[in-house]
Amino acid sequence: MPIYGCVCQGCGHYETIFRHISQRDDTPVHCSQKMVRRVEAPSVQVDIGGYTSPIDGKWIEGKSARREDLKRNNCRPWEGMESEKKEAKKRAAEADKTFEKGVEQAAYNVYNNMSAEKQRAIDNAA
Repeated sequence: MPIYGCVCQGCGHYETIFRHISQRDDTPVHCSQKMVRRVEAPSVQVDIGGYTSPIDGKWIEGKSARREDLKRNNCRPWEGMESEKKEAKKRAAEADKTFEKGVEQAAYNVYNNMSAEKQRAIDNAA
C-alpha cells in the first residue's frame, strides 16, 4: 500500500499516511482543515522477511504466509497482555461449559445404565 506525506497548511504539522491509490486525496484533518498531500519520493511498505515459524518450524515468507501459519496451527497474533487475559478468560469459560456438558452427559449415562431398582431408589431419595 502506498505511503503519502501530508502537511497542515495552518501549522506545518506533518503526517505519514497509508492509503490505496484511489484514496490518496482522502487526507486527515488537522487545525480544523484537511491536510494537503505533499509531493515527495514514492515509497511502499515492504512485506515482512522470511523466518522459521516458532510454532511448527516451517519457513514463513511474507504476511499472507504468516496468517496461514497462525490459522493452520490454531493460533493468533500477540495483541498485548490485556487482550491475552481476555482471551484466556474466554477460553476458560468455554472449557468450563464443555466440562459441565460432559459431566451432565456422564451422569445421564450412569443413571440410564443402572438397574430399574437402583433408579427407583435414587428417585425416592430425591
